[in-house]
Amino acid sequence: MIIHTLGPEATDSCQAARYYLKENAVCGRVQLHCRFEEIIDHLMDYPGDYFVIPAAFKSYRAHIDWADFHYAHLDQLTLISCFRYRLNTLVLIRRQNAANKIAYTHPSTTALLENYMQQANVQPLIKYTDSKYLAYQQYNETKAQYVITNQQNIRLTSQEKIERTYTPDMIWCLYKIKNENQVK
Repeated sequence: MIIHTLGPEATDSCQAARYYLKENAVCGRVQLHCRFEEIIDHLMDYPGDYFVIPAAFKSYRAHIDWADFHYAHLDQLTLISCFRYRLNTLVLIRRQNAANKIAYTHPSTTALLENYMQQANVQPLIKYTDSKYLAYQQYNETKAQYVITNQQNIRLTSQEKIERTYTPDMIWCLYKIKNENQVK
């Protein structure tokens, strides 16, 4: 069994796919991709393989969410299973000496960022990345003001503060990718 999902290994998606294999005592491997859209755009290149995606999926590139994805690909995919797997602890970090008023996030965590911004009465420019891991990388590279990322990814400096911590559960969807003969 080959499960395609979002990488790198630090992503929740990778860990959820590995969790599925372990919990179901299935022999297989996880194939990581740079972004979900890379998998979605090439589904027919992986006939018979599987795909794990969170129900919270949102794409800033294709401007779709999980529901759009699910209905648009009914002919190419079979929903095999849904399972609950908690995300790694999420943190919203504020850099006190930020070089700019930019906030990095993955599209799926935008609501968390917007809720904080409304309560704190701040309005940084929001920039999206393909994963929470990459959000943290961009935040560091640009010395941005805010980021939402997994706590396991961070190394705080004296000029950074964790403003919020979140421990959300997530529903993950496992699809089987149909081969060309099965596609209607």
